[in-house]
Amino acid sequence: MRFSKLLLQKGFQSPLAKAAFLDSSKLHVTLLQKKPELVCKQSLHDTSRHSRIFSSSQQRAFSTGSLYQIFYQDKVNQAVNVEAYRRSDCQSFMHAGSMSYSTSVSDRQASGSQGSEQQTMNVGREIFSHAVSSVLPHQMIQKNLIYDSTTSSLRVASREYQLKQNIHVVGFGKAVLGMARALEDCVGDHMVSGIVSIPVGSRDALEKAGLHDMLLLPSSKIRVMEGAANNLPDEASRQAALEIQRVVEAVGANDILVVLISGGGSALLTAPEEPLTLDDILTVTRVLSRSGVNIMDLNMVRKQLDRLKGGGIAKLAHPAQVISLLLSDIIGDDLDFIASSPTVRNSSTPQDCLDLFSRYGVKASIPASVMSYLEGKIGSSEGMAEQDFSHVQNVLIGTNKIACEAACQKGSTSGFLPYVLSTELSGEAKSVGSMFAFLAKFIVESFDAADQQAGSSSGPADAGSVKDKLLTRFSMSESSLREIASLVQQVKQSKSARGVCIVAGGETTVTVKGKGKGGRNQEMATSAGLQLHELFSERSDAGGLSSQDVVFLSAGTDGQDGPTTAAGGVVDIDFVHQAKEAGLDIQKYLDNNDSFTLLSQLNSGSNFVITGLTGTNVMDIQVLLVQLRHL
Repeated sequence: MRFSKLLLQKGFQSPLAKAAFLDSSKLHVTLLQKKPELVCKQSLHDTSRHSRIFSSSQQRAFSTGSLYQIFYQDKVNQAVNVEAYRRSDCQSFMHAGSMSYSTSVSDRQASGSQGSEQQTMNVGREIFSHAVSSVLPHQMIQKNLIYDSTTSSLRVASREYQLKQNIHVVGFGKAVLGMARALEDCVGDHMVSGIVSIPVGSRDALEKAGLHDMLLLPSSKIRVMEGAANNLPDEASRQAALEIQRVVEAVGANDILVVLISGGGSALLTAPEEPLTLDDILTVTRVLSRSGVNIMDLNMVRKQLDRLKGGGIAKLAHPAQVISLLLSDIIGDDLDFIASSPTVRNSSTPQDCLDLFSRYGVKASIPASVMSYLEGKIGSSEGMAEQDFSHVQNVLIGTNKIACEAACQKGSTSGFLPYVLSTELSGEAKSVGSMFAFLAKFIVESFDAADQQAGSSSGPADAGSVKDKLLTRFSMSESSLREIASLVQQVKQSKSARGVCIVAGGETTVTVKGKGKGGRNQEMATSAGLQLHELFSERSDAGGLSSQDVVFLSAGTDGQDGPTTAAGGVVDIDFVHQAKEAGLDIQKYLDNNDSFTLLSQLNSGSNFVITGLTGTNVMDIQVLLVQLRHL
């Protein structure tokens, strides 16, 4: 069927969800609407045959042959995944379409400094999008649950369960709605009841993004409750926890309780122990978060203050069989900390919490009721170690490592030689941003030195100060730097490689001292941009003349970086130069923890990474691209 005829027959004439991408020298058009699967396998003809569906201004943008973007509904919430389209993979194409409505030119030839770096920035966005697509709920559920309809049996890893309309479901987290739908698609005929607690606005966001396969079926037995506005416990999430507790307490010995857990679950499952209140929990959360406490230590405290966390759900469900499916947002993927481990035996103690308060100097800011409760609880937790958890199967179905591997794969298909720096990145966001800038400088100097030191893989001779800082100030390993320098040599010797792609993942922290608005990823990207300017000041002041492009991106896989609408940020060497031209003082915004405001005022917001809620959460992804411009 001709594409134009298909458009007319299906009535796809609204301006919503239109996207275009330039593939090599041939312009193709793809229209994403409520039924993208109807068009993603069609042969796409030259746009001159279909130009009526675009405005004249859009057509002019296409004719320039430069990077272009189409915005609609005041949001950037669709993206074209060229690789998925080439594979005619409708499912991947639709999922990728939810990520970031950015489009790119695949031709490697740069028409100038600014255009070249914009192109490289867009490659970074595509790499991030591919990473997120790899850990979407359906893919993870289908990989780990095998249902045999002939025997009504379900195999999960090494265990097999007999199904007979005996499945009850509870879930909490940013990704559990999609997980619940995937579970419905697998074993929906055997579901009896269920409830999931998800962030405020999740359903609407998924609906608007066209991610209908992440929404429950109309006939679903699962109820949905929304809460935890701004990623903080609230009355709505407390009520959801009470409803979840009722479902768990009602399961019998012959029932199966499936527990869906993902990042954000701690705030969405809030059931304070008596006599503690929701305000007590909120105060502790705010005090620890503002003090730079990492998520693992924060969850350790939450487990001691909440009756459902720290193995609470597993205890209440006994003797029913419990299948816990976890999407990890914790560094190291320790089951003891994911969403405060409601189905895992609690290995921490009240004394651990008191010691943490002392270590961070926040005792005076912790509510007296919390201090009194913990002090009174000392010595009462020893029984947990002897408790039987044999009825529980905890299965880790999605991790940051999986996403980083997918990012490397996309980097490779985009022409870069990839390297995973770490999947356990932590520390202060500003400092980590500076580290990536120094690493970029090391790579650029390695490129420069490679022209003079053919065959060397030990790094540039004149990069001693940069290398020393990476080793001492940022604790990078000598072996990592050697391996990265070796990649540079491979790029220089290659006839096709565009540059080096450094991928990392994890979760950093922000010690809040200002009153601004932002998130750890935007702060990291802003800090990296500032440090890049200092390290490449000669190049920046000269208007961007260099033989390499340097781009750094940091974004959250859940699509929400702090209490903002952005997932993160992306910068290049000219970031500070552009800010100065706009009359913006980057250091001032950083000091006020106001990265969101800065990025919203710079370059019309084009330094944001905006995806909308993605339906998954495996912490953050960082991408550093250093590209040879002459290729």
